[in-house]
This record gives sequence, C-alpha cells and structure tokens, in this order.
Amino acid sequence: MNNQSRFLLPLGAALLLGAALVLHFLLSGPVAGAPAGTPPATTVSPGSPSASTPAVMRAQPAAPVKSGPDAVVTSEGRGATVVPPGPGDEVPEPEVENAPPQQNEPIEPEKPQTAEWKHGKLVRITELLTRDVERLEAERAVAEAKGDKEEAKRLGIQLSRHRARLEKLHEQTAALAGQASQERATR
Repeated sequence: MNNQSRFLLPLGAALLLGAALVLHFLLSGPVAGAPAGTPPATTVSPGSPSASTPAVMRAQPAAPVKSGPDAVVTSEGRGATVVPPGPGDEVPEPEVENAPPQQNEPIEPEKPQTAEWKHGKLVRITELLTRDVERLEAERAVAEAKGDKEEAKRLGIQLSRHRARLEKLHEQTAALAGQASQERATR
C-alpha cells in the first residue's frame, strides 16, 4: 500500500460515517415547532400517497406501558422495577434541599519523620533489596546453566546495580543508626 491509500481509505470511511449520521439525525429528528406529543405535520404531494404512510408511522411515539403495580414510568416510557426492602436492608434517607454541610473528620497531623523512623524504613528497604539480589543471583546461575549468555549478562548488570545501591543503603543505615541512638538518648 502506498501512503495515499493509507490516508484516503480512513478519510473516506470517516466521511461516509459522518454523512450517514447527519442523514439519520435529519430524517429522524423531532420537528422544532411542534409539541413533543403531537405527530409532525407532513406535506404530501398528490402524486405519491404511499410515501407518507411510513413517515407518519415512524413519527408517532410509542404509548407508555406500565408493566405492573410496582413499575415507575419514566419520560422515555421505560419502566423501573421497585423492589420492597428486605428485613436486613437499610432504607436510605431522602435528600433534603438546603441540607447543612457535613462535617469532615479532622485530619491527624503528620507524625515527625525522626531518624529512628527513617532508620527503620531503610532497614526494611535493605532487607527487600538483599532478597532481590539473592533472587537475581539464582536466576543468573540458572541462565548460565542453560547456556543463555545474554540473559546471564543482563542479570549480571542488574546485580551490579543492585549491589551498588545496597552498599549505599548500608552506609546510610549505619549513619542513621547513630542518629537514632542519639535521639533515644536525648529523650
């Protein structure tokens, strides 16, 4: 396919769809001057009496039908079934106009991020990263056993990055451990 047909085919389809939608809404849309319940006035030429019959039948709205004593009819004529509440059901309160605004619960103030708290978080992150390093080492060993050198190389690069990050985390954890012990001593 050349570029012209790639462009013209979707454009033609979009134009055809647009024309079909415009014709649909023009032919089946409501008449602007008539009330909603009355059929539109049709002008029929004396030469074609059979052409007006489908248009009149199409323009008349369907009569609303109630399906039973518990049905509620909406403006479109569709019914909604009302189910009586069961023994465990809670009936919602009806909405009241101009109701007072609801009071929100107060937001708790943010807890201070102390050195002890940060140390605990770093210890948890270090544990998770250590677990990832062990998993990657096992995956690399499996890849080497299978002879998949590309996968083993990729896992080796990922392992080196994880180990570098793990070393930094150990340094930060040691520094925060000292700060956390100082905080405990000052309390």
